[in-house]
Amino acid sequence: MSARGCVVWLTGLPSSGKSTLALRVRSRLIEAGQTVALLDGDAVRAALVPPPGYDDAARDGFYATLGKLAALLARQGLIVLVPATAHRRGWREQARGLAPAFLEVYVRTDFDECRRRDTKGLYHRSPAALPGAGITYEPPPAPDVSAGGGHDDGAVATIVKLIQQGGST
Repeated sequence: MSARGCVVWLTGLPSSGKSTLALRVRSRLIEAGQTVALLDGDAVRAALVPPPGYDDAARDGFYATLGKLAALLARQGLIVLVPATAHRRGWREQARGLAPAFLEVYVRTDFDECRRRDTKGLYHRSPAALPGAGITYEPPPAPDVSAGGGHDDGAVATIVKLIQQGGST
């Protein structure tokens, strides 16, 4: 897989465990000698100058940029882990179309659990201030992997196995 590269997009509600799962997958891949880049949606958003907003046009631009950056790195042979909500299915499909290989991982955590474990205080803001407010989350209809949160050992093993087998398209 490392010769071709792969984008692994981890999607789910905010605080579902996407970043935790990505870090666990990253550790396993590094232990296996793979070259990995982690493009956490929050970190990339914070690194952009000026940081993109949360209106429709800004979100469209941000997810297009994130997908293009992930594909660029994957075409250089890296395994690129992208924990980012990407509420709209179309944003993830656009990223899939750019990548040499693509795996979609759905971190399936219910709303109440996400709200309970909310480390960023997103769910305690007014509904209008919540990133993604006003946008219905569109879960993947057929994810390559479904994870029950960030500590799902079976999902970590499956993701690593699929990457080593060459990913999806």
